Amino acid sequence: MDVKIYTDIACPFCYIGKKNFEKALAEYKTDEKINIEYASYELDNQAPKEPQKNIYEVLAAKHEQPMEEIERMVSHIVEQGKISDIEFNMDKVIPANTRDAHRLLKLSYEFGLEEGVLESLYRAYFTEGKNVSDKDVLLEIAKANGMPEVPAKEVINDPSLFLENVIGDFNMAKVNKVRTLPYYIFDDKFAISGAREPRHYTIALNKTLMPEE
Repeated sequence: MDVKIYTDIACPFCYIGKKNFEKALAEYKTDEKINIEYASYELDNQAPKEPQKNIYEVLAAKHEQPMEEIERMVSHIVEQGKISDIEFNMDKVIPANTRDAHRLLKLSYEFGLEEGVLESLYRAYFTEGKNVSDKDVLLEIAKANGMPEVPAKEVINDPSLFLENVIGDFNMAKVNKVRTLPYYIFDDKFAISGAREPRHYTIALNKTLMPEE
């Protein structure tokens, strides 16, 4: 079974969805191999690499809502994160451009390290308050997950590497009418969007593997 998941490093719901999907997979019994592909979807490809605004200011401008409403929304996200064992330190978040992080994630597939690298990118962004556009941060994540240093440095320092892959994912997302992240496509049979509870992913897996009558 193939599961494609459109995601962005800057998407808290994608992080929540990842954790809940992992919980569902850990308890799921099947002899079928489940292949997971994280497809890139940049929520804001124009975000600066060195942002001057904090996450609250960025969200207020994006959603055109008062700061009080944004703070309530963020508090709700933090509570959802706790349920999924995620520590969201939103006051520390640096809302930087995620393109280079996506390119590093593409490289990680060549070494079978994508799960660890993605988890490290989310943790760096949402928990540790690190800038995921910073080259040193990306190299640190690559090395911590066992990625060879030479190819990691090449990708981090050359913005053209894996760029077509990242943009191609986004263009295909438009073809698939992706509007809400995270977005899951199960064996090209059906899709679900948004961060769901683990049981919802279990239902999706069952439906996908159910023999057609």
